[in-house]
Amino acid sequence: MTEAGGRGRDTLGLATRVKALAVADPVLDLERRKALLTSRDWAGYQMEELALTAIDAVTLKMDFEDGAQHEDIVAAIARVAAVQMPERADDEHTDVARWVLDCLVNVGTVDRGFTHVYGVVRDGTYAAHRFSFKLLREVAGLDGRPRLRATNEAIAVLVGAVDIDIASEQVAADAKLDALVRRGRLVDAKRTADAALRLTAQYAEHIRVQLDGMRRDVRSVDWDRDVQSMQAEALQHIEDRIRDESTIKNNVVTLMENSTEDATPEQAAELIAVLEECLRRHAALQANLQEIGERFRAEQERQTFVPPPRRSRVDLGHQLLEPILELPTKLATPLLAGFVTAVAPPRRPAIVYLPDLLAGLLALPADDDEDDGLIVEPEFDDAPDTTQFADQQYRTVESLLAQADTDGIRLSALLAAARRITGTEAGNLDHLLALHVLGLFGAPRYDPAHDKTLMAIADGSTLHDEIFAGDDLLVIGDPASPTPPEHDNHRREDL
Repeated sequence: MTEAGGRGRDTLGLATRVKALAVADPVLDLERRKALLTSRDWAGYQMEELALTAIDAVTLKMDFEDGAQHEDIVAAIARVAAVQMPERADDEHTDVARWVLDCLVNVGTVDRGFTHVYGVVRDGTYAAHRFSFKLLREVAGLDGRPRLRATNEAIAVLVGAVDIDIASEQVAADAKLDALVRRGRLVDAKRTADAALRLTAQYAEHIRVQLDGMRRDVRSVDWDRDVQSMQAEALQHIEDRIRDESTIKNNVVTLMENSTEDATPEQAAELIAVLEECLRRHAALQANLQEIGERFRAEQERQTFVPPPRRSRVDLGHQLLEPILELPTKLATPLLAGFVTAVAPPRRPAIVYLPDLLAGLLALPADDDEDDGLIVEPEFDDAPDTTQFADQQYRTVESLLAQADTDGIRLSALLAAARRITGTEAGNLDHLLALHVLGLFGAPRYDPAHDKTLMAIADGSTLHDEIFAGDDLLVIGDPASPTPPEHDNHRREDL
């Protein structure tokens, strides 16, 4: 809300404080949700501490280009859970950590975001506004796998404010840190340096979000007004931070002897490590800001030559449902079928698994006790047994095969002889002959009428025929042996 006569300004700061409470609510709500898990006995865990540990770990592990891995964050939360409940098993600590992380990501919702309503008085009228935010976001990493990034709202939970000027807060944090170091209070300086490191990560995230708008649509930003001014201001701010933090780092070394507390070299080393991490993050952000010009031109070229989408969205209610309801069923059905066919995605065909197929084929049919009278028992009549080939054709084939001697006769020659026969026994005589020769291949047959053994062998010759394909088998009639003898394939010639 605002004070009366404030002309729409939030002079009381109520909206800012309500947003701060809203951001903290999902963290505080973990204790209430913990009690609803009737199948888990997690009463001894302090979920707010674990949630802040998760946000802190994601903030410190993510950088400008990539986020934090889920496994690292789960391990960090599990370590704190093990300190809270050391008598519990490691598997339970991991389960608690995964549950806390899922709650902060808000797994189970459509947009994985949180929503809170606050109000602002403008011109004497109270207007409600919806504040939507996220604490941890899942984004695609450089390798395509999911990563975690902490939002500005989540980092604000750690630094204690929402809707702040991050750059100004960094200046104030560095000034406070410098004053503490000069007074030799390294313990308090370490705590302030940790807060400054989180502000550094928050400022980098703030810049990255602004640059994301340029990547999505370069036409939504103005180079002079939005990009160039932001780049110049951010580079100047980072240059100041690098200079101040480098000075503070040097002062930690030179002013160790003036400490008014029981400061140790270990405390100084921890403080220097935090300052070096701040310097590293600022250097990385500075390198990215210096490349904004190239990225802007590259995005401008890429997005300029991308053709606009040719298909517009379909209003199912106005463009499809209402016209279909006005049509008779006979005309509406093919239209709906065509629409479903066009919008349905392609489906992978099911892969037949042989054991399942056999089990389904061998399964007994289900007994249907209910006779609804729709099943009609078919009546079958005795069908005459008709033969494909006539007896005369069998005799003709036998006479053709009887021509085979020890030198053999080719299948192609037999087919040509069969096709030269005219009369009633012609027809499909070549098919019957081919079946007989194929039967002699690998299964010699003794012909008692001519006292010889008929066999067919393949010697590598190819059959050139209008109907049949394969090997030009060699049919041999051997009166001396019931088994196929060894033949010299190079001596035989086609008949």
